[in-house]
Amino acid sequence: MRGFLVSAMSLAAVFSLLPGFATAENQYQSDAECDVVIPSNQHLLDGETSGIDSGATICLAAGERGPLRIRNVLGSEEAPVVIRNEQGTVTTTPYEYSIAIEGSKWLRLTSIAPSESESYGIKLGGTLSIGALSEKIEIDHIEIYRARFAGMLIKTDPNCDSATWAENFTMSGIKIHHNYIHDTEEGEGMYVGYTGLQRNLECEGVATTVYPHKLQNVDISHNVLENIAADGIQLNSVLGDSRISQNRIYRTGVSPFSPYWQNTGIQVGGSDVEVSGNLIFKSGGNGMMLDGDALTVKDNHILYAGENGIFARNPAQQNAEISNGEPHQYKNNLIVQSTSYGIKLYAVNTVRPHQITDNSIENFGQVDQAGRPMTFSYLNSDVLVDENNNRHYIVSEKAQ
Repeated sequence: MRGFLVSAMSLAAVFSLLPGFATAENQYQSDAECDVVIPSNQHLLDGETSGIDSGATICLAAGERGPLRIRNVLGSEEAPVVIRNEQGTVTTTPYEYSIAIEGSKWLRLTSIAPSESESYGIKLGGTLSIGALSEKIEIDHIEIYRARFAGMLIKTDPNCDSATWAENFTMSGIKIHHNYIHDTEEGEGMYVGYTGLQRNLECEGVATTVYPHKLQNVDISHNVLENIAADGIQLNSVLGDSRISQNRIYRTGVSPFSPYWQNTGIQVGGSDVEVSGNLIFKSGGNGMMLDGDALTVKDNHILYAGENGIFARNPAQQNAEISNGEPHQYKNNLIVQSTSYGIKLYAVNTVRPHQITDNSIENFGQVDQAGRPMTFSYLNSDVLVDENNNRHYIVSEKAQ
C-alpha cells in the first residue's frame, strides 16, 4: 500500500466536488388518469372485492389520513397496478404503521410531487410494510418522516402456514428507489429480509421448526436516509442477483439497540450482492457490515464510521466445515477517518483470493497492537487476498 502525508483538508474536503450520489428527484407529472380514488376515511383496499384490474391507477385523496392496508392487489408484469396520490399531498398521521401491503404482486406505490418545489406527494408517519407473501413490488418517491420502528419493513415471517416456509416461497422483484426516510425512533431505515436462521413454533400442538424465506432480485437505489436509530439499510437472507447502489446515508445508529448494536450504515447477509456508489456519513458503528460470499463492494464513500469502514465475513468463518466460497471484491472505495480499520476482513477459505484494488483510506496514521497501520486487517492466514494499487493518506490533525 502506498502511503501519503497530507493536510487536514485532504480527501474529506475534496468530497464535496465528487458527483453521482443520490438526491431527491421530482416526479412532477403523470399522464395516467385515476381509475379509482380512495377517500381519506377508507383504511382497507382489497383487490379481491374491489374489482381492480391489471394496469389500473389507484389514487389516494389528498389530505391527512390514517393508515391504509392494501391487500390482494394483483397486477401483471406487463401491466402493474399503480397506487399514487391524486392531487396535492397525502400525509398519514403518526401511527404504528402507515401503509401495509399484503398478498399483493406486480404493484407500484409511488407519488407525484404536488409542485415543482416539492419532491414527495406521499408522506408517511409510520412503518411502510410489505409482507404476507407479497413480491414484485416497487416503492418510489415516498417520504417516511417518522416511524417508531423501521421506516420500511419488507419480509414475511415464517409461521404455521407452510406457504411462508423457505422451501415454498422466495420473495423476488423488490425495487426501492428515490425515497426519503428520516428520523426513525427505534429501528432501521430499511429492514429487508428475515434476520434469524429459524423459528421454533407450536403448530397444532406439535413443536415445529420453520425456516424463513430467501430474497432475490432486490434493487435498493437512489434513496436518502437521515438520522436513523439503528442500521440505515439492512438486507438479509439474500440468494443473489441483488444491488444496493447510489444511496445517501447520513447518521445511523443514533439510538441503537442496547448494548449498541445494529448501528451500521449498510448491513448485508447473503450472497451475490453488489454494494456500489453509496455515501455513508457518520455511521454509529461499522460503515458496512457484510456477511456472505461473492460480494462486490465498489465506488463507495464511507466517512467517519464509528468502528471499521467495512467489516466483512462469510459463512466459512462461522462454520469450519464450509469452504470454497466465492471471494469478495473491494474496488475504488474511499474510506475516511474510521475509528478503527478501513477494511476488516474475516472471510476465510475462499476458492480464490479476495481482490482489494484501488481503494483509498485516510486516517491519522494510527497503528494497532502489532504496530501495523490500521488500514486493512485480516483474521488470519485463511483469509486469502490480493492487494493492488491501494493508497493510505495520513492527516496531521482531525478534520472538523
